[in-house]
Amino acid sequence: MLLLVAIFNLFQSDTSKIGEVNISVSAKQETISSTINFQKKSLVILDIVSSESINKTPDANISGVLKRVGGASIQNDKFIIVRGLADRYNSVSLNGALIGSTEPDKKSFSFDLVPSNLVDNLTVTKTASPEITGEFSGGLVNIVTKVPSRQIKQLSLGLGYGSLSTFNNGWKLNTTYLPNDFLSTKQFRSLPTDARRAESDKINSVFNPTQTFNIPNLSLKYTLGDRNFISNLTLRKSNSIITSERQDYMSGNDLMYQYVDINYSEVINIGGITNIKLKSLDFKNTFNYLRENSVVERNGVNYDNQQLINSTSSNHTNKFILLTQLNNKKWGINYSLLYRTQPDYRINPFAKNIDSKGDSNFIWRDSYRFWSKMNENILGGYYNDTLGKIKYGFYEMFKYRGFGARVFRYDNGFVLNEITNNTDKYNAYSNLASGYASYYNSNGKFSYLTGVRVENQLFRVNTYDFGGTPQNINRIYLDISPSLNLTYGKVNKVRMSLSQTVARPEFREVSNFAFYDFARNAQIVGNPNLVRTKVLNSDLRYEIYPSKNEIITVSAFYKYFINPIEQTVDNGSVPSNLILTLSNSPKATLYGGEIEIRKNITKELQLYSNLSYFKSTVVASSWYRPLQGQSPYIINAGLFYTKDKYSINALYNRIGERIAAVGFQGYPDIYENARDVLDITAQYETKRTTIKFTLSDLLSQNSRFYQKGRDLITNNNETNINLSVNYKL
Repeated sequence: MLLLVAIFNLFQSDTSKIGEVNISVSAKQETISSTINFQKKSLVILDIVSSESINKTPDANISGVLKRVGGASIQNDKFIIVRGLADRYNSVSLNGALIGSTEPDKKSFSFDLVPSNLVDNLTVTKTASPEITGEFSGGLVNIVTKVPSRQIKQLSLGLGYGSLSTFNNGWKLNTTYLPNDFLSTKQFRSLPTDARRAESDKINSVFNPTQTFNIPNLSLKYTLGDRNFISNLTLRKSNSIITSERQDYMSGNDLMYQYVDINYSEVINIGGITNIKLKSLDFKNTFNYLRENSVVERNGVNYDNQQLINSTSSNHTNKFILLTQLNNKKWGINYSLLYRTQPDYRINPFAKNIDSKGDSNFIWRDSYRFWSKMNENILGGYYNDTLGKIKYGFYEMFKYRGFGARVFRYDNGFVLNEITNNTDKYNAYSNLASGYASYYNSNGKFSYLTGVRVENQLFRVNTYDFGGTPQNINRIYLDISPSLNLTYGKVNKVRMSLSQTVARPEFREVSNFAFYDFARNAQIVGNPNLVRTKVLNSDLRYEIYPSKNEIITVSAFYKYFINPIEQTVDNGSVPSNLILTLSNSPKATLYGGEIEIRKNITKELQLYSNLSYFKSTVVASSWYRPLQGQSPYIINAGLFYTKDKYSINALYNRIGERIAAVGFQGYPDIYENARDVLDITAQYETKRTTIKFTLSDLLSQNSRFYQKGRDLITNNNETNINLSVNYKL
C-alpha cells in the first residue's frame, strides 16, 4: 500500500511544506560552518562531518572518517562502534535509505566500501526521534553523497607508499570460481572416485598462489557535474603486508600453539555516484565494489597436536552495493542490492611431528576449499506529511537474503571430497512496516519534539540442522518506541532526550551456519535462540557556539539494556578450535560523557578535539564485566593550520582497551589493546590545482589481542605515505 501511495504522489504537485521538524540530513552541507549551523538547528543530538573536514584528513574511505567523530571508533578498519556499543547496535543509511549488513557472519556494515570523496556530509545521530528508525542505540550513521550544485569537471591522480609492502614481494591468489556446469552437492557425492577426479579437475588448474611485486598504491578520481547533475567515479588499488604473532593457552597457562603469520593483501575499490535533480525530484544512484585478495603464510608449533606447522590460506572476497533512490520532500522509494561472494577460500595445512628431524618433509593434511555467495535485495518506501504542528508518516521495507556455501576437502591426491553440511545455506526475509506521529512546538527559547514510532517486523529464516531437518525461525516483533527531545536556548543550547529503542537479531545471527576463520583459528556460528534487545536511553548535552565555525559541547548519557546481544566464546571451545557465537545476557547498563571542542586559536590555526568516557556493566548470574566492544575512553585531537594557499593538519586518535570476545569460566575474555595513531596532511591549493601529501599511522604501533597477563595476537602496522594531485579541467 505504501509504495502505491508513493507512486500515486509522483504525479501530484508538491504543495505542502515540511521543513521545521525534518531531522534528516539530505541537503548540501559541505562546509564546516554549514554543518555546525545544521547541528545548532537540529532537534536531536547529533554529530556531523562535512566534506571540507574530510578533505583535511588522509582518510580514503568512510571508516577512517568515522573514527574522528566524537564517541565513535572503528574495529578491524571497517566496523563502527558508537558510544562503546558494537557495530550490531548501530544502523546505517545512505541518503536516508536504510542499508542492510554487508557481512555474512555478523550484523554490520563495512565502511571501507565507500570512498570518502563521494561524500557531501556524514551524520551520526545519537538520540531517537519518531521520524527515524527505532532500531539503534549507539548511533544512526547517515551517508549523504554529493549533490548537484555547480559546474565542475576535475581529475585526481594519487600515488601511495606503504612502509612494509610497497616495492616488496607479495603473494596473489588466482581465484577459481565454481563453473556453471559444476555438479550439485547431491550429484557430486554420488559419483565414483574416477568421475569425481574428472569433476575436480575443473577447479584444480590454478591451485597455488603466485608471487607478485607490489607497486605503489594508486588512486584515480573523476568528477563531472553542473547545477542539475553530478557524477563521480573513484578507483583505488592498495597492498599491505601484516605480520602477526599468535598463541593461545588452556587454563593453567599451558601453551597450546605458537604461530607467526604473514598476511599479504591486495584491495581494489571502485565507487561511483550519479545524482540528478529534476524539478522537485531527486534521483540518486550509488554503487560501490570492493575486492580483497589475501594470502596468509603460517609457520609455528601446535603443542596440542604435537606438530610443526607450515601452512597457507588464501581468501578472495567481492562486495558490491547498488542503491537507487527517487524522492521529493514528501515521499521516496528506494531499492538496494547487496552482493557478496567468497570464491575459493583455501586452507592448505602442512604439518609434521614435533620431534621430526629437520630434513623430514611436511605432509599435506586436512585441506579445505570453500565457496559462498550472499545476495540481499531491499525495497523500501516512505511517505511524510504534516497536519498543523503534527507530523506523521509511514515507512515500509521488504528484505530478502539468500546465502549458500559449498565446502570441500581433498582425499586420494587431488580428488575433491565434498563436506558441505546441511547448515551451510539459508534464506530469509523480513517485512518491516512502521508509522509515526510527532508533535513539535517552539516557544521563545524553549522547544520540544515528542511522539511515538510503531514498528512491526515479520521475520523468517529458513535454515537446517546438521541432520538436514528444516528449521524455520519465525518472529513477529511489535515495538513501540516513544521519544522526547527538549531544547532550551537560542544561541547556546541545552538539550535533553528520553527514548526507548531496540536491537533485533539479524538473519545470520539466528542461522545454524558455521564459518571457519583460518586467521582467527575459530568457527563463527549463529544462535537460533537469540531474542531482541530493548534499550532505555537518556541524554543531556550543552552546546556553545562562539562563532559560525566554532563549537563546544559537553554531553552525558545513560542506557539500560534488557537482553543485550554480544559475541561470546562458546563454552565448548578449546584454544585449537574456538567457537564464536552470540548470546543474550540478562541486562546491562552503560553511561558516559563526551566533550567536543572546535576553536580558533588564531586566524590561521584551529584546534579540534573530542574526548569520550564510557563505563558499562553486564550482569550475568553473579559476575560483572564491561559490554563486548566497549572502550573506556576515546581521544581525538587535531590542529588545522591554513594560510593563503597552504594548509597543514595533524590528527591524533587513541581508543582504550576493549573486549573483542567474551570468554567463559576457565577461558578469560579477549581484549584489544589501546594504541596511538598519528596522521599528518599537507595541502597546496591554487585556482585549478590541489596537491595533497599525507602520512597515515605515522607511529605504526602494534595492535594486540590478549587475555589479562598474556598476549594472544600481535599485529604490526605500516605507515602509508600518499601524494595526490587534483586538477580542475
